[in-house]
Amino acid sequence: MKEAGLTRFRIQVPDQRWFEENIGCENACPVNTRAPQYISAIAHKDYDRAFEINREDNLFPAILGRICVHPCEEKCRRGLLIDQPISICSLKRASSDHKTSSPPYEKSIIKRGKRIAVIGAGPSGLSAANDLARMGYAVTIFESFPISGGMLNVGIPPYRLPREVVEQAIEEVKRLGVEVRTETPIGKEINLENLRKDYEAVYIAAGAHKAEKLGIPGEDLQGVIHGVTFMRKVNLKENLKIGATVAVVGGGNTAMDAARTSFRLGAKEVFILYRRSREEMPVDLRELDQVEEEGIKVHYLTQPIRVLSKDGTTLSGVRCIRNRLGEPERDGRRRPIPVEGSEFDIDIDLLIPAVSQSPDISFLPEEIGLEISKWDRLAVNPETSETNVPGIFAGGDFVTGPRDVIRVIADGRKAALSIHQYLSGETYEKRPSCFTPAPEIRIDPDLEKISRQRVETIPVKERNSFEKEVELGLSKESARREAKRCLQCHLFTIFDRQKCILCGGCVDICPKSCFRMARLDEIEGGERLSTLIESLYNVPIEKAEKLNLATAMIKDESRCIQCGLCAKRCPTGAITMEEYHRQSELRREQDR
Repeated sequence: MKEAGLTRFRIQVPDQRWFEENIGCENACPVNTRAPQYISAIAHKDYDRAFEINREDNLFPAILGRICVHPCEEKCRRGLLIDQPISICSLKRASSDHKTSSPPYEKSIIKRGKRIAVIGAGPSGLSAANDLARMGYAVTIFESFPISGGMLNVGIPPYRLPREVVEQAIEEVKRLGVEVRTETPIGKEINLENLRKDYEAVYIAAGAHKAEKLGIPGEDLQGVIHGVTFMRKVNLKENLKIGATVAVVGGGNTAMDAARTSFRLGAKEVFILYRRSREEMPVDLRELDQVEEEGIKVHYLTQPIRVLSKDGTTLSGVRCIRNRLGEPERDGRRRPIPVEGSEFDIDIDLLIPAVSQSPDISFLPEEIGLEISKWDRLAVNPETSETNVPGIFAGGDFVTGPRDVIRVIADGRKAALSIHQYLSGETYEKRPSCFTPAPEIRIDPDLEKISRQRVETIPVKERNSFEKEVELGLSKESARREAKRCLQCHLFTIFDRQKCILCGGCVDICPKSCFRMARLDEIEGGERLSTLIESLYNVPIEKAEKLNLATAMIKDESRCIQCGLCAKRCPTGAITMEEYHRQSELRREQDR
């Protein structure tokens, strides 16, 4: 910024929060997966270590490496600075695909003698159970479906997420002593009041399995089956009549899954009806590409307004209307506006609305007094996952509605810590992170030229199987090459101000012009800067500026590629390259 002809730079004196925010991928991950560290392990061919880091941070590496929406990649410095982000999600899967052994747990678990009930064996319930078991609690999960896994098994098709991958993850949780009781719905033989009496705490993670309707005439006709119900029936191998022509309504993952599944079950023609444009579809573009590769037609700016029937009982088609896009709504996407007179009909055999789903709270007894929000969802403290009833916690899709797997896993981990604190009386205090000297920095001389590695898929002609996985993952060679693209944002240049002679060598050698020297009157940094200057020179910052007591070395961290040339160039050793370590909350509790 300029002020009265003077250039001023806004700076921040680094603290723990600053360091964490500048590891963009790790900070964007809901469970703060140490992505740069496991990517570095892959670059050094240590897949076992990469998997160990993943397993400790996000619990389900093999699962998330296939289906995570990877918010980490949106904050990848490489993607923001050079070309495309690191394929962090695919490298997560690679850590699982190429490991040679499973990581042992750090030490034997000390039992605490307290029991916890978890309602729902989906990713949030399993995540909470895993962490609670590792902290020494006896955990029992109650699941209404005949299989564990929640949406991992009844919502997502095996051609995207193989069942053996889910089962391996569930077995890891069971190995900790967690008991899973399937086909045991809460509200019948066992109710919430029973659980409160028999267990010291309850975590409700029952998911969101109730389909939301379109709200159009004819939606109750035979031949209309909602997406979440459709996928559940298919995954549980129930009989379904598909017909030759299928229309799916929606633009999310369930809509894509329902369309691709219909194709695999024998439909000759499959349409997707989406009321906005391709650019505003919330689904992963890689999956949308696969949808189109498989010959599924997407009608954009199209929405159904009536289900048609020739006999009044069974659908025969759907009437649609074209849309145009209006002004952006709260989520940033533009509002679809129907175009008058643009109606048209499509003849179909099956209509699958897949627009959303919601939690079913009918098993919650009124007499317990749980607070319900105006959206008919269980109200909880967002910081602790606690309900208004002591000892009852809730999280995941059951509280928020449908979200992606990594975020509901984060809910489970947060709830586990809250339950532990509730039962133990211990107050959690975040332990400071730490630095360790980085080994010699070696980067590929062609670092900026390495292109993002493509994840191979099976040929389209082989995609007629509901069971056969479409994506093949990265080979060892491709994974290592992709890992070498990483800018290693967990490494930082650390200055020792007592050794710095302000020679400017780091400024001259930096290939990305990250550094510059500035006078005190050219910078502003708030109270932390003032305190630092006053502690160094024992005068107020204003006087230090007037006396020209100091020159500041400032760095634009967002441009740094961690090449280490500044540290090599520094004649006094004032600059070192050090690795930042975020402390694991779960490790902290286990180490007590």
